Amino acid sequence: MKRFLIGCLFFVVIVPGLWIVAVPESLLVNLVEGATKDGDIRIEAADVDKGLFFNFTFGSILLRDNDKTLLVLKNVEGKINPLSLLVLRLDLIFSGDVSGGKMTGKIDLFRGKRNAAITIYGADVGEVPFFALLGIEGRGALSGEMKLKETTGDIKFLIREARFSPGKFGGVTVPLDVFSTARGALSVAGKTVRITSFALEGDGIYARLSGDITGGRMNLTLELMPEKSFKDRNFIFIALEKYKASPGHYSIPINDVLPL
Repeated sequence: MKRFLIGCLFFVVIVPGLWIVAVPESLLVNLVEGATKDGDIRIEAADVDKGLFFNFTFGSILLRDNDKTLLVLKNVEGKINPLSLLVLRLDLIFSGDVSGGKMTGKIDLFRGKRNAAITIYGADVGEVPFFALLGIEGRGALSGEMKLKETTGDIKFLIREARFSPGKFGGVTVPLDVFSTARGALSVAGKTVRITSFALEGDGIYARLSGDITGGRMNLTLELMPEKSFKDRNFIFIALEKYKASPGHYSIPINDVLPL
């Protein structure tokens, strides 16, 4: 009982004191930016302000790949859970604004991106730089979640009210502008991202994307399945005639380097 009381006293008095006195803002920045030090993607944090009870704010956090910005998180509020140190973790819980929507998540700062859970809801696809880098331009309300542990993980997403522009992938123009909804699930294993399911829906047309992205190279197949009335009033299918697998079914290979 005595040891338990001493432990409680340590966390109630000593640990908060260490947070206030011995943890400068620069160390907090280093911890956050170091969360992805073993990966290809890096974090850049700015305008940090430390609070009294293991909480903090950042003006912005950028997710970058080399010189390209993938995601911008603003008005970030976070909190470190000191009790997680008892099980050799340092959990950071955070929330912030992302592209007109919200993001919440938890990252183990000791293990970085190898142990993370992130949720996005209501973000505008048109304001997320990552999609523009992929060649996807337009608007749409994005929601989804990502869970990563060690070198594996799962990603699920949904895009509603989409208004895309036609895109070009592997030298092939794809009529993304005819779809209003996209949903999918991906699995991550090392440097391979495998598409578990990926469907696009529009008025009179359905599409399915399958395959994987390994080492930055896309090995994908896009299947377009338009209804006859839809096909007859959209001349894009004249250009896609060589990809016609059967009446009302087009199979388009996308084999190219990921533009990141």
